[in-house]
Amino acid sequence: MKRGLVKLDPAEIPDAEREDRVARLQRQLKDAGIDVALIYGDVSRSDDIAYLTNLCIYWNEGILAVPAAGDPAFLTKLSPRVFGWMRQVSTVADIHSGRKFGDLAAKYLDGDTSATVGLIDAELWPASVAGEIRQALAGHDVRDTGDLARQARLAPSGPELALLRQAGGLLAGALGRTTADGAAADGLTPNARIAAVERGLRGQGFLDVFARAGDAPDGVTSLEVTGQYRALWVHASRLTDTGAAAWPAVLERALAAAIGAARPGATAAALAEAAGPALGELPAGATARVRWTHQADMATGGEYASYPPGLSITSGAAVVITVDATFPDGRHAQVADTVAVTADGAESLTEPDLEAAR
Repeated sequence: MKRGLVKLDPAEIPDAEREDRVARLQRQLKDAGIDVALIYGDVSRSDDIAYLTNLCIYWNEGILAVPAAGDPAFLTKLSPRVFGWMRQVSTVADIHSGRKFGDLAAKYLDGDTSATVGLIDAELWPASVAGEIRQALAGHDVRDTGDLARQARLAPSGPELALLRQAGGLLAGALGRTTADGAAADGLTPNARIAAVERGLRGQGFLDVFARAGDAPDGVTSLEVTGQYRALWVHASRLTDTGAAAWPAVLERALAAAIGAARPGATAAALAEAAGPALGELPAGATARVRWTHQADMATGGEYASYPPGLSITSGAAVVITVDATFPDGRHAQVADTVAVTADGAESLTEPDLEAAR
């Protein structure tokens, strides 16, 4: 269950931009011959719905129906008593409630069996829900549309980038590498670190926070934090209690090198090549992996992201660059930052003073 702030503020994201998001998807639907797209969301994965409508699924699950022309509608199992709140914090006005998604979808289509229906990101739907929809719409042409809604989220707009910078600064502040009350300060227990992250980010309006403080070799703690701010994500990982251990500095140099190599067209292999000289100094038997992940895919830590090996970073993307190390005893350590990538290079969003920190 999400426990943070949902905010619909035209000063952050202009109304015209929100309208353009829906209009862009509708143009894609028309081009693909789709009359209505259905977008499933639950607590762990609802960013497409949030992007299009600002609607937050704090709990439960729902389906956003987007017609090729007209306003979207939300299909939910929740009681109508929450409809007022949903309308206050989102752009959705048309909400339908019922016990089964299949019945809701069929009623929404109002018996029009000529309508072609697209299931967006169908492979990520719960099989039971997708099956229920297909059975209820047996007379329709039901297709898998792929990730049409996600594509628009891969390059943040100007207002979104401003929010990502704000979120990154808040995350950097909560980690507080050099402050006594920061989550990455030396000497704290794992629970105290997680509490500091929660306190620092929830109090600043983060919608969701995932924090892990793992035991790494030589008494080092690997602190990994993913946070959702509005409908956007930032992630950073820090090593604390490093003492006299040499390998934490090795990982930090490798991350700085990988970030320095982040340009439009760069692949994970290119980032790994840049980080290679530093990683060659890891202790014997340790292995490392360098990767990048779109911020748009970081829900619950990014485990849904699965990219082809040669996929490259596009200009304007905001991505998480991560260096993971696994040691012979099976323990793990990670360093990571969220960066915005342009032709001029990478701007760190979660470590504003990158050179001083590295």
